[in-house]
Amino acid sequence: MMTRGQVMTIAAVAALAGAVLLGYLLWAVPPTFPDGQVNTAALILFLVGVLALVFGFGSLVALALHRRWPALAGVRDRRRRPQPWVAMRQGLLLAIALGVLLILALWSSLDIAFVFVTLVLAGLLEGFLQSRGR
Repeated sequence: MMTRGQVMTIAAVAALAGAVLLGYLLWAVPPTFPDGQVNTAALILFLVGVLALVFGFGSLVALALHRRWPALAGVRDRRRRPQPWVAMRQGLLLAIALGVLLILALWSSLDIAFVFVTLVLAGLLEGFLQSRGR
């Protein structure tokens, strides 16, 4: 299993890589070509950067919250510490949910119902994974 330090390192590197990629794309790469077409490669890299940033930052926040409230990681006994990799799983679920919402927004199909359904599905999936983890 992974240690807390390993999870913090992976999450921090992912957040930093996502922030650097987003900064580079926003600073140096135009979103469209001179003829007005969308730069698909830049758009895909933008999505990857956002997902890496959300995964890293979400994992770090979840790791900090698990120390104070272990029940968020599925641990019922307050004397036990939650497994650190659960924070990475929760950060990944948050990144996937945000990715789905961003793709729906790019397709001009985003509706408030899709936002609620996506977030509820991510929460239900995490609850299911926590209940099977025993």
